[in-house]
Amino acid sequence: MSAPPSPTIMVSGCVQPDSSNSHVYKPDRLEVLKPCIAVTGVIDFIRQERDGDFHIGLKLDSQFAGLVNACNATCLRGAEHGELVVEPVCMTTPTQGDAVSSCAGYHNPIRIPPVGSHVRMTGAYVLDLDHGWTEIHPLQEVDVI
Repeated sequence: MSAPPSPTIMVSGCVQPDSSNSHVYKPDRLEVLKPCIAVTGVIDFIRQERDGDFHIGLKLDSQFAGLVNACNATCLRGAEHGELVVEPVCMTTPTQGDAVSSCAGYHNPIRIPPVGSHVRMTGAYVLDLDHGWTEIHPLQEVDVI
């Protein structure tokens, strides 16, 4: 008989270490700017990616506007307002071959509210070195406000 799962430990609002962090595809491409941050805004778009993650465009409330860079406005496919990218990992089965192992045996339990929802999203604030934009990746928690 296996031992019961250990409880989730919350540290500053973010789940630690046995969480979705271990399911980030190619984590070396992400420069952690803040290990845990909570922001608010309106969901502008939700897009499924081949690595199993969702790309969520979050139009930030004004007090968080400084968290996006120029690339968030010009490099991000589908973005019109310089949205912050928010990535819940392993939302679907990856179709990208080299990403399959990152989600093996894991499906993210987070439920994403629909486009237009005003939300608070919590997770690691990172710079995606491959794309140049800023993100919350992985998303740890989402609440409709």
